[in-house]
Amino acid sequence: MRTLDPRAKIAIIVMLSVVCFLLEDAATIVAVFAITLGLWFLARLTLRDLYGYIKPMLFLFLFLILAQGFFYPGVTRLPLLAFVPFTLEGARYGALLCFRVLTLACSFPLLLATSSVEELALALTKMGLPYKTAYTAMTALNQVPVLRSDIASIIAAQKLRACAAFEGRNLFKKLKAYPALVIPLVMSSMRRANLMGTAMDARAFGCSPSRTSIHTLRFRLPDFVATLVAVSTMAVLVLADRFPWA
Repeated sequence: MRTLDPRAKIAIIVMLSVVCFLLEDAATIVAVFAITLGLWFLARLTLRDLYGYIKPMLFLFLFLILAQGFFYPGVTRLPLLAFVPFTLEGARYGALLCFRVLTLACSFPLLLATSSVEELALALTKMGLPYKTAYTAMTALNQVPVLRSDIASIIAAQKLRACAAFEGRNLFKKLKAYPALVIPLVMSSMRRANLMGTAMDARAFGCSPSRTSIHTLRFRLPDFVATLVAVSTMAVLVLADRFPWA
């Protein structure tokens, strides 16, 4: 996964993301999620990294399952709580939505973890996107792990100052403590953005209409094979979803 051309990686990730929302059967959606997990481990990323991306979305997953369970048009109630308007069909549909979101959450970090910002920006430029737009988009995505690291540092600094609001399970206590987390995070982000802008001005970013690069991208045979295998796999999953073999 790390040695593939960035254009092949982008094509595979985009196909996974699009196909995940085209599928409707639970088995094929779970299969796409399993393929994404396989790519995650092929990229030599750990379960701790995966949990770091999933943890902030646990509340969203719970909300999706509960919302669909109460509002999705279903007929099967919970066996022991039949008086509650919560249907198993809605919970099942909410779980499928969670798998779709999980696929997106696990696929896009693969690009940042296996390729540099310069390589991704160059790949998007080769695919027809203006370099300024490509560099801006990739830089914004690259700031996600940086923000996560800043959040961990701020929470650790608050713990050293006897502020343990984020350790417990008291939701209201955490909400009251969020301004102490958000304010230094916003200040550090603004300071980093100012430094990046100064560095780009010092390097005369965007002064020339034609930009050259020290890196060269070549679409080799392994890249072609990986893209072809991805296209074939996604086509088989779509056919299996639309025309189940039974």
